[in-house]
Amino acid sequence: MLSRAAASLFWMARYLERMEIQARLLDVSLTMALIDVPEDREEQLSVPLLVSGTRDQFWQFHDEVTPQRLIDFLLLDDRHDASVFSMMRHARDNALHVRGNLSSDVWESINRTWLELKDLSRRGVRESNASSVFDWVRERSHTFRGAVYGTLLRNDAFHFLRLGTFIERADTTARVLDIRHVMATQSMAEHSTRSFFEWTALLHSLAAFEAYQNTYGHNLEPMNVAELLVLSADVPRSLHSGLKEISSLLEQVESGRAQRARRLASSLYANIRYGDRDYIAERGLHSYLVDFLGRIQHIADQIQKDYMGW
Repeated sequence: MLSRAAASLFWMARYLERMEIQARLLDVSLTMALIDVPEDREEQLSVPLLVSGTRDQFWQFHDEVTPQRLIDFLLLDDRHDASVFSMMRHARDNALHVRGNLSSDVWESINRTWLELKDLSRRGVRESNASSVFDWVRERSHTFRGAVYGTLLRNDAFHFLRLGTFIERADTTARVLDIRHVMATQSMAEHSTRSFFEWTALLHSLAAFEAYQNTYGHNLEPMNVAELLVLSADVPRSLHSGLKEISSLLEQVESGRAQRARRLASSLYANIRYGDRDYIAERGLHSYLVDFLGRIQHIADQIQKDYMGW
């Protein structure tokens, strides 16, 4: 496979995964802003900006964080790359470059989403109907993944698509867990009810609320949440699950002399696979996640160097 095609597939999948998590974060943050007292609403509304690293950009265009301005900025604003609109545009542009590597079902899922999003952009999204739009974004993301799994040949094109998905998912899970965990921990000393909603928001942001209840029951404990989202191999958005997939996919890609990405991924996967909650508690979750984020970025960079000539 040409390195340019591998890069397009890799980034197409990253943008589509990023688009879904952006919708999840917006949905949860807007709900939490309704629950919180007025002085804490800006903190809740800022979570998607912190995760996407766009807080400074937001303040360049706006002088106040409100639900409607957040929706406008992170959903349909084409002036920066962190909006759902810009992500979908980049994903479709990359899909065009590798149209011959995609099945008609995969291409149609991407193209249809782009056309519907452009129409949505013309009509605009208000706070009153934003939740249904977030549901639509998640649905379109699921349609894309279903088309990939159901129709693509299991060759390098498939492997690079999945690599992009899981690199993005692991990175985002660590960012969301770090930010939400800090907020939830701070609120525990202030108000137990608010702390419960913070942990719930974290789990809903990563589609893991039901998984937590099935595993630990209804009592929300900080280290149980950390164990589920870091060490559990059975939770689709956990760090363990993501690294397991990344390591497996790198073993299946025709690599030639490109061994370093495999070595980095295998090392980090072993660290998580054989890790335990006591080690995370002793080190501190924040410190653990900062180290993880640096290492997953190193893996992503090495994949691009080894396979894409960057």
